[in-house]
Amino acid sequence: MNYAPEKFQPLFDPRSIAFIGASNDTGKWGYIVLRNLINGGYQGNIYPVNPKEKTVQHIPAYSRISEIPEVPDLAVIVIPPVLVPGVIEECVAGGIRAGLVITAGFAEVGEEGKALQAEMVEKARKGGMILVGPNCNGILRPSRKLFPQMPAVFPPNGRISIVSQSGNVATSLSQRGIKTGYGIGCTVSSGNEADLHCEDFFDFLANDPGTDVIISYVEGLKDGRRFFETAKRVGIKKPIIMLKAGGTEAGAQAALSHTASLAGLDSAFQGACRQCGIIRANNLEDLFNIGMGFIDQPRARGNKVGIVTMGGGWGVLAADAGARYGLDVVRLSDKTLSALNEILPPWWNPGNPVDMVAGNIPGALMKSLKILFEAPETDCILLLGIIGFIKIRPLPPNLNLEMVDQHIANTLNELSKAIQEVKNMARLYQKPVVTATEIPFAVGNMEERIFYQAGRKGFPLFRTPDAAARVMSCIVHHSGYIRERQNAGNLP
Repeated sequence: MNYAPEKFQPLFDPRSIAFIGASNDTGKWGYIVLRNLINGGYQGNIYPVNPKEKTVQHIPAYSRISEIPEVPDLAVIVIPPVLVPGVIEECVAGGIRAGLVITAGFAEVGEEGKALQAEMVEKARKGGMILVGPNCNGILRPSRKLFPQMPAVFPPNGRISIVSQSGNVATSLSQRGIKTGYGIGCTVSSGNEADLHCEDFFDFLANDPGTDVIISYVEGLKDGRRFFETAKRVGIKKPIIMLKAGGTEAGAQAALSHTASLAGLDSAFQGACRQCGIIRANNLEDLFNIGMGFIDQPRARGNKVGIVTMGGGWGVLAADAGARYGLDVVRLSDKTLSALNEILPPWWNPGNPVDMVAGNIPGALMKSLKILFEAPETDCILLLGIIGFIKIRPLPPNLNLEMVDQHIANTLNELSKAIQEVKNMARLYQKPVVTATEIPFAVGNMEERIFYQAGRKGFPLFRTPDAAARVMSCIVHHSGYIRERQNAGNLP
C-alpha cells in the first residue's frame, strides 16, 4: 500500500484518542496501556470505550464508539481478537482514520488467526483507515507526549527513531534512548504488519523533521522488492541501520511463530542491503551505537583515519579494529608530525595513532586533535580518552555526598565545554569524530553521568576502541554510498 505523509498525522499526532478495551483491572493490557498514555502526559482528549464501566481510570467512559462526542483521530484497540474486525468496522463508520491494534492472537497463531487478521485489514482499507499491528507493544512519540504502549518507558525527545517488528526489542532500544541521554524521536512496534509495513514507517520518518537516523529490527519482509526500493529512496535522506533476525534455521522458525514473518535467505538480504545502503548491525548494542554515531556528524570524504589516544594500548586496539572494519590508519605527513612535535613531550613516538603517552600537558590533547583535523591526509578522527580535556584527580576517602556531587558537577561543566569545541572542529573541517573513553578516578555514578551528559549534547562516548572503530566504519561506508549515488547522477 502507498500512504501519503498526511495519512500518518492521526497516528503520530492525534488530536484525540478512542481507547477501545479500556479497563480498571490493573492486570489487563487495557489498564496498562491506558495508564501509560495518561502518565506520559498526552494533551488531547481520551475517550475510554467499555460497555460495563461508567468511568475508567477517572475518565468518563462510553459504551460504544458511536457515543463519543467527537471523531477521534486514533483508535487504540485492546480487546479479544475475535472482536477486532467488528470494532474496525465501527471505527470506519465513525470516521476514525488510524488504529493501533495491541491485541495478539492473529496470524502468528495459525489459520484461524490469519483469517481474522485478513478480515480486519480488508475492513480498514475499504474505509481508508490505517493500522499498526496487531500483536504489538504500541508506539511512542515523546515530542507529542504520546505513549500508548504496554511498557512504562518514557524516553525524552531525541532524533533517533525506531521501527521494530518486535515489541520487546522496541522497548530495549527505547530504554537505551533513556540510558544514553539521546532520547527517541519515535518508536513503532509494528508487530505482524497486517496493514502498515516497516517500509511505510521508513517513508514517514524520511520526511519527519524530528528524525535524523532510523534504526530497525526486522524478522522478515512482506514485500521484499518494495522494502528495498523504499530503503534505497529513504537512505539517501537519512541513514537506516538494521538488525535482521532469523539468519539461522532456529531463528527463522522463532520469527514465524513470533510475528508470522518469513525470514528468507540471509545472504540474499545482505546483498540487497549493500545495494540500497542499509547498514547492518550485529546485535542490539551495535544497532544503537551506530545510530548514536550518526547524529550531528558530517560525511566522511574517505576512509583515512587519524587516531589520537591517551594510552598506547588503546591506540593499537583501535588501529587493529579500524583495519578490520575497512579504515585506513593513514601515515601522517612530515608537516603534521612536525606540528605535533611542537606540543608533545620529546619521548612520544611520532606516528598514527598519536599517543599522548599518558601525558596530561594542559591543552595538549585539544591541540593534537586540532592538528589531525587540519591534516589533509585524514578524512575522519578516532579520539580515545577524554582525560586530557578535564581535570580529574583521585578524591580522598570518606567524602560526603555533597562534595562528591560538586566534584561531578565541576567535571561535567568542563566536559561540556570540551565537547562543544570538538563538535565545532568537526563541523569546521567537515570530518566526523568518534570517541571511546573510560573515566579514571571516577567516583560513585560519575562515569554514567558523564556518558549521559555527553549523550544529551549529541556526543556519544563509547566504551571500547573496537566499538568506536566499528561506528566510524559505518559512517565512512555510508558516506561512500552517498558519494557513489551522487557520482552516478542519482542524487542532486
